Amino acid sequence: MNNFGNFSLALAWIAALIGILSGIAGGSDAVRNRFAPQISHRFTKLSLRSLQLVTITTTLSLLALGYGFFTADFSNQYIWQFSNRDMPSIYRVSAIWGGMDGSMLLWCFFHAAGAGILSLSHRHFPEKIAPWMLSWLHFSLFFFLTLVFLLTNPFRSIQSPFIPPDGNGLNPLLQNPYMAIHPPMLYLGFTTLAIPYAFCMGALVAKETGYEWIRITRRWTLTAWTFLTLGICLGGYWAYIELGWGGFWAWDPVENASLMPWLTATAFLHSVMVQERKEMLKTWNIWLIVLSYLLTVFGTFLTRSGIVQSVHAFASTDIGEVFLIYMGIVFASCLVLTISRREILRSPRKIQSIFSKETAFLMNNLIFLSILFGTFWGVMFPVFSEALTGEKQAVGIPFFNAINVPLFLIMLFLMGVGPLISWRETSLKSLRRSFLFPMIFGLICGLAVLWAGVESFSAVTSYSLTMFVLGTLITESYRAARTQRNSAASQSTREVITKTWKKHQRRGAGFLVHLGVLIATIGITASMAHKTEREFALGPQEHVDIGRYRLELAQVTTRNTSNYESLYAHVRVLERKDETPVTDLFPELRFYKKNSETTTEVALRKGLREDLYIVLAGLNGDRTKATFKVYINPLQGWLWLGVAIMAFGSLLLIGGTNRISASGAHERTQPEKAGVHP
Repeated sequence: MNNFGNFSLALAWIAALIGILSGIAGGSDAVRNRFAPQISHRFTKLSLRSLQLVTITTTLSLLALGYGFFTADFSNQYIWQFSNRDMPSIYRVSAIWGGMDGSMLLWCFFHAAGAGILSLSHRHFPEKIAPWMLSWLHFSLFFFLTLVFLLTNPFRSIQSPFIPPDGNGLNPLLQNPYMAIHPPMLYLGFTTLAIPYAFCMGALVAKETGYEWIRITRRWTLTAWTFLTLGICLGGYWAYIELGWGGFWAWDPVENASLMPWLTATAFLHSVMVQERKEMLKTWNIWLIVLSYLLTVFGTFLTRSGIVQSVHAFASTDIGEVFLIYMGIVFASCLVLTISRREILRSPRKIQSIFSKETAFLMNNLIFLSILFGTFWGVMFPVFSEALTGEKQAVGIPFFNAINVPLFLIMLFLMGVGPLISWRETSLKSLRRSFLFPMIFGLICGLAVLWAGVESFSAVTSYSLTMFVLGTLITESYRAARTQRNSAASQSTREVITKTWKKHQRRGAGFLVHLGVLIATIGITASMAHKTEREFALGPQEHVDIGRYRLELAQVTTRNTSNYESLYAHVRVLERKDETPVTDLFPELRFYKKNSETTTEVALRKGLREDLYIVLAGLNGDRTKATFKVYINPLQGWLWLGVAIMAFGSLLLIGGTNRISASGAHERTQPEKAGVHP
């Protein structure tokens, strides 16, 4: 299958190159003016068909690699390196992206699959934007296909007449079910952002910089944001249950690489509403979406260049310069285009008051970008310090927390302010009336937390602001329902709620996303501010009290499988007060034979109140006692619940994103002729 996979890649690479050239020809005024308009349409159609061919051939290439993993084709160097016969089937799937070569092919597959799905709706593309959009999309595909085909090809054969009988095996840290989901989710988010980016650049080249390209790509941007949110959360959950340090986020460089495009995409989804309503922030939105795309490429560069050290990073390679050149081309192209199009990008309106939604959205964006800058500086500080001083120095969790925690708290405050203020200008009287209940609600909750004994300023502020924002959501929901009831006093409560939701579905879905953010914030704050941590050794039948639990070691034993040997403990969990049995937990320490590596398998008792988290660290010197690390993480489950609610709300937004707002700017604009002619 190596030759078939290589052949499919070659076809995809050639099709992408043809797509670039035919897209340029289809959009060129020289071609349009010199020849009949039908010739331009034919070139555009050729670019579209090339896009579909890239989708098919890239899919075949990935299937060929997957077939090699499942048939244990160890003549393939990549398959030999990341697979063996004793691995369960699910890990043979995740082994496809367990190394750099396969992960780049998976990236190309998701990129091409998204483009292929997009091509099915070609009749709705604006005629002037379509060829240039296709050209930029092909250019992105061409870059990544070039990397895979020429530099990181996963179909290289072992240069030896001897074919190994078994492979080296997947990294033990990746032999976790969540690693079969986490990378694909992130890659889906990263690659989907290429679609709004391509429309954006196409609109700049075609000088069609109004709301049309945003209207078409809103659903794609929301989809990318949803995948990124789930991917980041799944990565945090994997770190939580696999690495054995009791946390879920360590500001690791690769974690930050996934966070940065999420920040800019979130900022874009907020500020684009200002362009929709007021035809403002056009240049700002263009740079936000281009920056989001560039940061996905930058994150790929970080994990594959070797310039940062991370448990998530791949081995150091020589492809870093290629990424930098490509990012430089994209950045310079956008800069030249925005400068040359500055007249048509100029907003016809200006912000009229500091107390307006426009200001709130702009401040919200500035906070997101401030968090982005602080995170980027922390990630790249080792590189900058080595370039300036000759010594590589890194910053840790305290730096990121000191910079970003205050910014997140400000962002939380602005999240509560935005829904209750008006467009253009809000009077002081209206401000007092709108914010009286949320402010009192947040203050009372803050005082209650202080009375309960919480001393951390950041924690108290976080809880207070969370309740303040919740108060604003309640206030806004009540206002909408009251307006609906006043319009039809005879309606029942159920009818009022149903009609209010139908009328304000997009706003309601946004509130649901914000509610998820609040729940996740409470979970993050509680698990970080009130964590209990202990380390101790126990012999059989000995016990220790921690929190409300009594932990009793029943036994420590070993077991042997074809893939690993393990030491595991049987720990009985009892209520501390009356010794009522709660559960039995089995923390484990595994030694993988092929890789000669040791990993921890965490034992967890999960709940909305708290997580009991037990790690088996090993045996003491005379091997008579087992050493444990135990963490009690309050409200940890609220983080995962909050993200699930965020994802559900975003799905509702995706489903209703094409609903046209009665006051939307696009209603005041006559759409141009659309469609890529077949």
